[in-house]
Amino acid sequence: DASLRSKSVTADMKQPKPPAEAREGPPRPGGIARVQGEDAIVIPSSDFYRILKELRTNKLIGPAAADALEAAAGLGAPSPQGAQAAELRSKVASARDDADDTDAKPKEEKPKKRAMMFAAEEPEEIPEMKEEEKEEIEEEPPPKEAEEEPELNLNPKQNKMRTDLEMWVMDEIPALFGVDDSEELDEKLQEDGQALKITQLIAETDEEKQRQNLSAWLEGAPDDKKEDFVTEILQKVVSIQDAGQKKKKKKKKKDDY
Repeated sequence: DASLRSKSVTADMKQPKPPAEAREGPPRPGGIARVQGEDAIVIPSSDFYRILKELRTNKLIGPAAADALEAAAGLGAPSPQGAQAAELRSKVASARDDADDTDAKPKEEKPKKRAMMFAAEEPEEIPEMKEEEKEEIEEEPPPKEAEEEPELNLNPKQNKMRTDLEMWVMDEIPALFGVDDSEELDEKLQEDGQALKITQLIAETDEEKQRQNLSAWLEGAPDDKKEDFVTEILQKVVSIQDAGQKKKKKKKKKDDY
């Protein structure tokens, strides 16, 4: 009787009975699920999660990942990694980390462009500008045309006298305006302007026009000094003109013979 009872109890233990209701709470701890007849491979949880993280971030790729799994399971030592493979895995991992950081940063919103708004209806009349407003708007004066330099046909004596006159004017103009150098004056009163003015005076034979030309050129100079300067320079100009006329008179006398 005892043996029959033990067999009956053993038979009952081998046959699992389904639960009457669904189980609540976490599942019961059990062994590693595997196919019947195969050995189970055990990996520590810390190594398992570490390897998963490195796989997700591409720190482990290809043979290196297989070596890490074998080492974690105790199946063999990891094989040494090649320098190029390690460098490649490092670059991929850093690139992925940079991408994650970029995605994590909030994107700066670009300022929205403001659209131009136009009136739905055109005004019936455009107000006219008042005369006072027109006077306030000053038009830019047209650029002054450069003064033309007349051509002179001077003999050697006249050229020397003209050079002497230019040197005299270079010394007198700064003193006339009370400055140390003509570079401090307007461009028309500087050396190039002085040479142009002397050429114009020699080419002009009318004394009144010569005086008008000099008066406009010397605008702003003190009147007492200005008159003395005009008188003296015109005397020198006349001397240059006379030097050319005397030569022409002599030439005419030779032709008469």
